[in-house]
Amino acid sequence: MAKLYTEENSMAPYSELQVTDTDMPGLMSKPRTFLMNCTQFGLNFMVLLLSVVVVPAQVEALVGSSAKGSCLGGLVAGGAAVTFVASPVIGMVSDRLRNRWGRRRPVILVGLAFLCVGLIGMAFSAPTLIIDMKAEDSSNSTSLAVNASDHCIRDLVAKRCLPFANDSVTSHAFSAGGGAQPGGTILPRKHKRYKEETIIQDDIPGNIGLYIVFFLVVISSQAAISVPFNALVADKSHPSQRGFNSGVMGAMILLGNVAGAAAGLTFTHIGVLSIYGMIIAVLVISIFITVVFTSEHLGREEGEKKQLGCKMIFASFWSPLKEHDFRWVFITRFLMQQGVATITGFLEYWLDDMIQLPRCWTAATSVALMLLPLLFSAALSSIVFGVISDRTGRRKVIVIGAAFLMGAGSMTNAFISGNSAYYIAVTIAFLI
Repeated sequence: MAKLYTEENSMAPYSELQVTDTDMPGLMSKPRTFLMNCTQFGLNFMVLLLSVVVVPAQVEALVGSSAKGSCLGGLVAGGAAVTFVASPVIGMVSDRLRNRWGRRRPVILVGLAFLCVGLIGMAFSAPTLIIDMKAEDSSNSTSLAVNASDHCIRDLVAKRCLPFANDSVTSHAFSAGGGAQPGGTILPRKHKRYKEETIIQDDIPGNIGLYIVFFLVVISSQAAISVPFNALVADKSHPSQRGFNSGVMGAMILLGNVAGAAAGLTFTHIGVLSIYGMIIAVLVISIFITVVFTSEHLGREEGEKKQLGCKMIFASFWSPLKEHDFRWVFITRFLMQQGVATITGFLEYWLDDMIQLPRCWTAATSVALMLLPLLFSAALSSIVFGVISDRTGRRKVIVIGAAFLMGAGSMTNAFISGNSAYYIAVTIAFLI
C-alpha cells in the first residue's frame, strides 16, 4: 500500500515516502527557488520603506504636525480594511482563473501594473518633503542648539506645542525658512501662520484626497500580488522542499527589509520622486524575475467551482473562524500585528517629537538607522531560537518570552529621555 505524506511522518526520510497524488509538484532546483522568491524581496523592500520612512514624512508634509498622527492612523486603518476584504476575493478569483500562463502569474502582473500606477500617484500627490533645519542654520532658531559633540539640542516641548500655538508664539518657532533643494522635492521647515489652531501651509504642494485614493490603490494592488504569489509558492513546493522554500522566503523577506532600511538613509537627500522611482524599479525587476523563471502546472481540473457571490464571500470570512485553533491563531496574531504596526508606523514621529537626535539627523534618517540593528537581531534570533525550538520541542515558552521582552522594551522606550535617548532606543530595538 502506498505511503501518504503527512506532517506527522515528515521526520521520516523522504526517499521512503511515496506520494499518490499525480499532480504533486516536481522538485525545484535551488537557483529556481531563489528566483521564484524574488517577489518577496521587492514587496518587503517597498513595504518597509513606505510604512516606516516615506509615508509618515509625506503625511506630515501634507497635513502638518498637529494632524499627522490622526491622519496616518486613519490611513493605515483604511488600508487594513481594504486588505481584509480584498485578499480573500483575490484568492478566490485566482483559484478560478484558467489561462495558458497559469492561475497566479496573470493576477500578479495585473497587480503590478496597478501598483505602479498607485505609487506614481502617491509620489506626485505629495511630492514635497519638509525637513528641519540643519545645525549650521541653527543660529536663526531659538529652540535648536548644538553642543560640543555635534549633538542637536532641540526644545522638544516647544516643538510638540508649536502646531497648536496661536499667533503670539510663532516667533518662537524652532525652524527657519530656507531655499529648496534641487528639483524642489525637499524643503527646510518654514514658519507657518496659525489661525484658530489650523495650520496654513502656503508653500506645501500636494493633495491629501488624491494621496489617500492612491494609497488605497497601492494597498489593494499589494494584496493582488502577495496573495497569488503565496499560492504560487504553495503550488510549486514539493513536500520534501517545504523547509528549504520557507527558509529562502524568510531570507528574501529579511534582505528586502534590510535593503529598504538602507535605502531610507538616502530619502532626505534624493527626495520623494526619486525614492518612489527606486521602489518601482526594484518591484518591476524582482516580480518579473519570478514571473519569467517560474512556470505553472495547471494539473487536472478540480471540477466546476461555484460562482462568486456576496453570500459565498461572506462565508469565506466567517467559516474559518468556527475552527477553534484557527480562531485563536487569528485573534492572537491580529493583536500581535496591531502592536507591531502601532510602534513601527509611528516610530518616525516618536523620534522627531520625543527624542534628541544625534548629529542633527532627520527623523527619516534616524528611523532607517534604527531598523538595521533590529533586522540583524531578528535574523540572528530566528536562526538560534528556531534550532532551540526544534531540539527542545517547546514553542510556546519561546513565543511567550519573546512577547514579554517586546512589551517590556516598548514600555521602556516610553520613559527614556536625554542626549543618549536615541542610543538607548537603538539598543532596545536590538532586543525587541
